[in-house]
Amino acid sequence: MKSRTKLILASAVVLYLVFEGLCFFCLWLLPKVANIRYDPNPTALTSTQEELLIQFLQRSGPTAFDSTLGWVNPPAHTNLAGIRDDREYEYTPRPGVLRIEAFGDSFTFGGDAPLDATWAKQMAAIAPSIEVLNFGVGAYGFDQAYLRYLKVGEDYHPNIVLIGYMSENLCRDVNVFRPFYTTQFRNVVFSKPRFRLENNQLVLLPNPLSTYADYEKFLRNQSEVLVQLGQNDHWYQVNYSKGPLDFLPSVRLGKVFFAQFKKHLTDPVFTLDGRYNERSEAYQVTTRIFDAFYQKALDNGELPIILVFPDINDQARNRRGETRRYAAMLDYFRSRGYRYIDVQDALEPYYSRYSVGQLTTGRWGHYSPLGNKIVAEYVLGQLKAWDLLTHAQADAAAQRERQRLAGLH
Repeated sequence: MKSRTKLILASAVVLYLVFEGLCFFCLWLLPKVANIRYDPNPTALTSTQEELLIQFLQRSGPTAFDSTLGWVNPPAHTNLAGIRDDREYEYTPRPGVLRIEAFGDSFTFGGDAPLDATWAKQMAAIAPSIEVLNFGVGAYGFDQAYLRYLKVGEDYHPNIVLIGYMSENLCRDVNVFRPFYTTQFRNVVFSKPRFRLENNQLVLLPNPLSTYADYEKFLRNQSEVLVQLGQNDHWYQVNYSKGPLDFLPSVRLGKVFFAQFKKHLTDPVFTLDGRYNERSEAYQVTTRIFDAFYQKALDNGELPIILVFPDINDQARNRRGETRRYAAMLDYFRSRGYRYIDVQDALEPYYSRYSVGQLTTGRWGHYSPLGNKIVAEYVLGQLKAWDLLTHAQADAAAQRERQRLAGLH
């Protein structure tokens, strides 16, 4: 009897070890075949993040910190007003000049392109009676772009406001600390504000780390502050934390599997075929930001035009003939009668002549000088088709649009 018990126990141990071995093999294989790895929520800053935070707290140089927005462009990349330009602008445009302001992330900013090669500067070069004040900021969420407009958008009295939106931005709109969302932003040490929906209304959650004292606390109590930041961060909540049993491959694999289940099945931002999930919090929040942004520009006497930038993944999807992953958002714009420009329509006719690599540059997939030129020409072509090439035409269109939306309420 004892021998039989020992045999059963030995068999159980062997089976368990085989099981753990299989789990270990799966953990080794997943990064190679699916780019999925054991990656728990951080409990401390990386050495690079810590070094950047120390430099910031020591005020060792010009900083991009902004207490309300999280961050802005470094001064070396902008004029004194924070606009990406090598000239300053008067608050009121010169007579006969159509003034356009553009807000958004690095695709609006013109990341990885020299100033004169950005779509905004190329527009002004092609049509000297137009000036484009580029307020785009690298790594911004769409929520930050809207808040930046609220903060400085009225100062320079534009006739048209281009609401720049890169197709991945909705993922950032449910994010508070960028490294929770993706390792591509692992060296961003500033937190950001975000919006939630309460009774279908936008409610602002202010930037949680808005003072130097907040960041001094962050440096001293990293684990505690990271948990606090994660309370309102979608990506932190759908991920997992380290535990005392994580030395076991089975526990690590179970956490990886459950996180993937939550991300793709129970609370997905994208559907399984890669399109926007219209029921997700990210989509719902982002559409409400569009509503607020569009209406606020009209309230200020400006004509809003939404400018949708496809990223490198969207270009690849389009070349394969797949549905645009942001198609639901375009449907939403049409249902509301919003004026918009989809940059994919500008790039698509050139796909037979140029590769994605020729139209983009850098690891982020920003547009190359050629890609920016195509965008500039297309946007100008749309403005011409809409009879919006003078400030009088733009102002009249803004008045008509205000009246149209007022009639819908």
